[in-house]
Parts: sequence; structure tokens; C-alpha cells
Amino acid sequence: MKITILHTNDVHAEYESWLKCAGLIKRRRAEVGPENCLVVDAGDHFDMGVNECRLSGGRLNLDLLAEIGLDAFTPGNNEFYRLSRNTLAQLTMESKFPWVLSTVSQADGTAFAGLRNHVVLERGGVTIGILGMLDPMENAVEQLHGLKSLDLRESLTKEVRDLKSRGVHLILLLSHCGLRDDIKFATENPGLIDVIIGGHSHSELHEIRRVGDTIIVQAGMLGKFVGELELDLETEQGQINIGASHYGLHETANIVSAAAPDDQAQSAILEKHRAAAESILDEELYTLKEDLPHDSLIQLLAKLLRRKFGAEIGMMFGPGVSRGLSKGPVRVRDIYEICRSFITPAVFEISGRQIEGLVRERDNPAITEAQGFGIGFRPQGQVFGRLVFAGLTCGDGEAPGNSDNPEKLTNFPAIRINGATLDPERWYTVGSATHLYSSEAGGYPSMDGSRNLKLERFRYIRDELVDFFRSGPDKVDGLLKVADENGDGRGSQP
Repeated sequence: MKITILHTNDVHAEYESWLKCAGLIKRRRAEVGPENCLVVDAGDHFDMGVNECRLSGGRLNLDLLAEIGLDAFTPGNNEFYRLSRNTLAQLTMESKFPWVLSTVSQADGTAFAGLRNHVVLERGGVTIGILGMLDPMENAVEQLHGLKSLDLRESLTKEVRDLKSRGVHLILLLSHCGLRDDIKFATENPGLIDVIIGGHSHSELHEIRRVGDTIIVQAGMLGKFVGELELDLETEQGQINIGASHYGLHETANIVSAAAPDDQAQSAILEKHRAAAESILDEELYTLKEDLPHDSLIQLLAKLLRRKFGAEIGMMFGPGVSRGLSKGPVRVRDIYEICRSFITPAVFEISGRQIEGLVRERDNPAITEAQGFGIGFRPQGQVFGRLVFAGLTCGDGEAPGNSDNPEKLTNFPAIRINGATLDPERWYTVGSATHLYSSEAGGYPSMDGSRNLKLERFRYIRDELVDFFRSGPDKVDGLLKVADENGDGRGSQP
């Protein structure tokens, strides 16, 4: 007997590519026969950096996946770590397809909301058990949601034993841990899992990766491919032997159009949610009388974050926004387009010594021209740029962010915080962002050593800017005109 598994991963809300994936999946399932076909996704189908996904609360993706008849879905970091606990719970319970995740539970060991430890399906006379595995990412589930990240080996071994005791023939693991970790897991747990459908590392596996008896596959990213794995299952002396007779990636770029009759339902879902998003994005917030360049917008953010937290200084870097704003109406869409990164407002403490280091480093091209990559950056590769401050001046009264003369910074007593000379041994409160708490995300070595981080989860820089421009012409005009950064730093000065 043969079973065909069609799989996707890391689509990241690339909807036009997804329409082609959906049409291909529907066609191939019809060709091989629904009774012999399994359709699964290994996570990061959602992406809250994409307007339609964010403004629908993820329900656009929920509807698209339900419409193709998805058999199982394992959430990736973009679902599990970019949604609030309440939103995540609602989506898992509203979903018409099962969300399976075997490696996360509530503190008492029970399943969270609509998540399932496993799914059991029948295809072609074969009983299939589906499990889910998520990259723990330094126990982010506890930090973000108050949940428990289980030991991967222990939790999956327990589930496999349970499934096999119930007569399950084939164990399929949907993994959002990345290819390297999938290989490591299969190596350390020989014979436990029959097939691993992977995600997270965006690996384009055009051929099967075998580790012992375990088959590992993955289909790239951004809806560029749909993976198709055909399994041969033969019964011998009461045992089922599993082999792969065919595997390959279907490249969606080769699909001329996504307008085939089977795709119309998907297009209708997308257009419905897109229209709702457009009405929100079209809101006019403010009218700029002149262009607001990138540097000025970064300086504005430093002021806003200082004021928001009542901090002594504000601090922001280049990737806070990707570019400036043009003269004329400022709409919600304009803010969202320049603020796709998941940069979260935060307040923390840095020492005077750190401030001295940051002021030096902001004139070092090796730092300022380096690119930011990794979690949270949208788009990837923006340069860190020169740090800007609010409430801090140096040299002959020039605010860092505006000085073009590094020689003025050699006399560190000239650095002043709200008019007072910098104390190298003192700790100062900073209104900034989580990315600037350490050098790993913020790029500047002197960021390391900060303390007492406090943040607002699931609120981002874009939200601060939208609220600011929505606050009314008087308030916006006033802050845009502020040039003096020598106030008392406790909120009386913008």
C-alpha cells in the first residue's frame, strides 16, 4: 500500500505563493486519492509582521489552512511566540484542523487550550500517529505564556509508546526545531520516529535525509515549495515495513497561475480578510508638513520611549524603523510598512560606564555599519546605525545622534544627563527596546551588562508610533518641534 504526504513549512504569510501551494495540494490529493493522502504543515505559516495576518488576529491563516482540509498543524515560533496567550488559546480552540504539540503543557501537565498531544488518523488501512515538536528557545513558553517546555526525548517517547500500544503503525513527527536538531534527535533516538516533517531552518531538502530508519524531509520557506513524500508500507509477519518510493519538492514558481477553479475559495478568503485589513490601514493619523527623515524618526522614538517610561534617557538604533516618512498624510499602513520588526518597547538600567562605551562605539563604523539578523528583524540585514539618545548631551552641548565630531567625546565629563555631569558609577534608567538590552540583538558591545529589564509583551514600536500620530495635532506638533534635550528626564520634557 502507498501513502502520500503533502507538506509545507515556514510559509510566513506569503499569501500569493500560498495560493499556488493550495492549488497544487488540492490537485495532487485528488490525483492520488484523499483516502491515501495526508496534508500537514510544520509551522510558521502565520507571520504577525504581515499586515493581513496581524490585523486578522491570525484568522486569515486559520481559514486558508482549514479550506484545504489540513490534517495536522504544529505551531512554530511565529505562532507560539508572537501571539499572546489568549489569542493563541482562541485560535487553537476555533481551528477546524488539529494543532498538535507534544512537547509543551500547562504547569500541571495538562494540554493547553486546543493543543493536542497527538493525532491519530487512518489512511489506506494504515493507522498513523502524528506528534508535534517545537524548539524550546530558552524556555520561551514559560517566559511568554507561563507554560512548561517538556523534555523532548521524554515527552515524545511517552507519546510513541502510548500510540503503539493502541496499534498505530506509522509515527509521523511534525518538527519546528530545524534540520540540525531533527538529525540530532533521530540519531539519539533510533527507531523512535518513522518520518520527521521539518521546519524552522528553512531547509530545501530535494532528497530524503535518512538517519537510521528515520526519514527526514523539509520544504524550504515562503511557499516556494510543496513537499511530496510517497511511502510504501508492506505487511510482513504482522509487522509493517516502511519505505520511501518517491520524494521531491514541487516548485510553486513553475505554476503559472493560482486562478484555477479549485483555488477560487482560497482567493475569496484572502480577499475578504485583505479588505478588512485595508480599511484599518487606510486610517489617516496625521499630516506631515515636511518629510520626516529616517534619522529624525529614530530620534523621535528615543524621545517617545523616554517619555513613555518616565526614564532618565531614551535610546534607539537604526532598525527601529526601516526608513523615514514622506510629507503629507500619515496613515496606519505607512507606519506598518516601515515598522515590520518585532522590536518591543522596554525600560532597563545601564551604568555610566556603559554610556561612555556606547557614546564611543556609535562612531565606530565596524559597529554602526554591521547588519542585524536573527529573530525579530523585518527585513533582515538592516544596519545598526548610530545610536541616538534623548535626555543626553555631550561635547559642546550636542545631543548624541547629531554630533559629527568624535573628538568632542574624548572628555567624558562633558557627557551630561539632563544637565548633570555623567557619573560613571551610577545606574541610569533608559526608555528603549528589548533589542538594545544586549549586544546579541542590539549590536553594540557596551549594551552588555544592563539590568532590571521590564517590557510590554506583544506590543511593538509600530504601536507606539501609531498611538503617537493618532494623539492629535497639538501633541504631535509639539514633540516634533522639540529640540532641547536638557530637561529633567522624569517626563516633564518630551
